[in-house]
Amino acid sequence: MDAGSQGMVGCQAERSWKMKEEAGRGGTRAPQGTPPRMTPQFPADVTVTRLSSSIHLYCQSDPPGSLGPRPLLLLLPWLGARPGAQAHYLALYLACGFDVLAVESSLRHFLCPCLGQRRAARVLALLGDLGALARRPLVVHALSLGGYTFAQMLLLMKQDPRRYGGVARRLWGHIFDSLVVGSLDHMALGVSQLMNPQALGPLVKATALLYFRLCPGCTVRHYDAAVDAFWEPPVRPPTLVFYSHDDPLCDLARLWELLASWQQAGTAVWAQAWETSRHAAHLRLHPKDYRDALLAFLGRLGLAVPPARL
Repeated sequence: MDAGSQGMVGCQAERSWKMKEEAGRGGTRAPQGTPPRMTPQFPADVTVTRLSSSIHLYCQSDPPGSLGPRPLLLLLPWLGARPGAQAHYLALYLACGFDVLAVESSLRHFLCPCLGQRRAARVLALLGDLGALARRPLVVHALSLGGYTFAQMLLLMKQDPRRYGGVARRLWGHIFDSLVVGSLDHMALGVSQLMNPQALGPLVKATALLYFRLCPGCTVRHYDAAVDAFWEPPVRPPTLVFYSHDDPLCDLARLWELLASWQQAGTAVWAQAWETSRHAAHLRLHPKDYRDALLAFLGRLGLAVPPARL
């Protein structure tokens, strides 16, 4: 595709998704002030199984008369997500009747794609071999660079459909929040945002870009393959995307182009957007919009929300 054609696709995607936003979003600006960071309480019947230092399974007991196994939510949080921040997503899905497999990734999984791919293979193995969980409907919720972890999983599904086809067939829905979409510069910026103190961010970004340029064979080539699998995934369940217009880690035009390409390929796509928000903090800043969009999406998937839990 030449540059002129790419520009035309981008403009069409922009017009399409601007109209969808106007038709479907609730609020467009962040509320005044910042909501307090309060860690939610989990239901008393939740058990936590530590599968590794960064992989935890949150399960609830099935109520009497339940019609079938609980759906499973694969939560892929942003790099460096703290337990208190993750707890808000865990509590939301547990209240909706899901069990949750939370998989944290570290900086090394991103900077060394070979390690990231091994990590993705480990998660796929857990989803395929973990007893009764291997038969459950599966929904994925990936935030920020957690989307890259899922892209690695999609790449493996694409490369070895016989081995991972069972997991692919169980995917009922994808939920993406604050995707890092664009150039290597956006990826490097995403890495730099993890630094504390933030004053080190510019240095980390420059170092990451230098690393990408010096080692393209072991970085850029793998990133490109994972991104290609994300743009043309081996499975296309309904998809919900959360994003904001002012996210510095996302090229908005490219994101609109991505959503349009999914839709043109037959994927049912919904988007919840805000003019002003914060990267990977939409749930905290826009809780009502976020929950309403999420619950409506889960309803479309046929994953009913237990009324007593809401």
